[in-house]
Amino acid sequence: MAVAEIALRIVLAVVFAAAFGSKLRSRAAYAEFADSLGDIGWLRGPVRAVVAAAVPAAETAVVVLLALPWTVPAGLATALALLAVFTAVTGREVARGHRVRCRCFGAGAARIGPAQLVRNVLLAAGAATGLVIEPGSHGAAGAASLVVAIGIALLAALALVRWDDLAYLVRTS
Repeated sequence: MAVAEIALRIVLAVVFAAAFGSKLRSRAAYAEFADSLGDIGWLRGPVRAVVAAAVPAAETAVVVLLALPWTVPAGLATALALLAVFTAVTGREVARGHRVRCRCFGAGAARIGPAQLVRNVLLAAGAATGLVIEPGSHGAAGAASLVVAIGIALLAALALVRWDDLAYLVRTS
């Protein structure tokens, strides 16, 4: 179980690091992210400014909490809560027919739709699974198992970060 927990932590940490990194890589990137929040009808004025600051801060907190062994449960719980909020808010907007720009991982004109909701549900399932297995995963893991788990986790994280591109390929084929 230790290897599975480590792999889940890596997937979540890499995805959240890519998310906050893409928003904070420049002033322009942050401004584009903050502007995209205006697509969510009820996020106006100071509320939008607070959310624009809170989202990358929360994403950063997830990465830090997942990196420290004594805060892993808090990191998994924070990731799950954040993903639940992202999914609920964007799902509500999609259901109402609102076209919300996806600035999850930086620039792009893609709109949030079913593909992004599926990605969030998969990530939330990973966080929930991590919470379930974490209490029993404090054993030793072999080096070979860790290398394989890290490799698979990094590939999975890359696929999740590039999810929109993969969804586009599936839609157009």
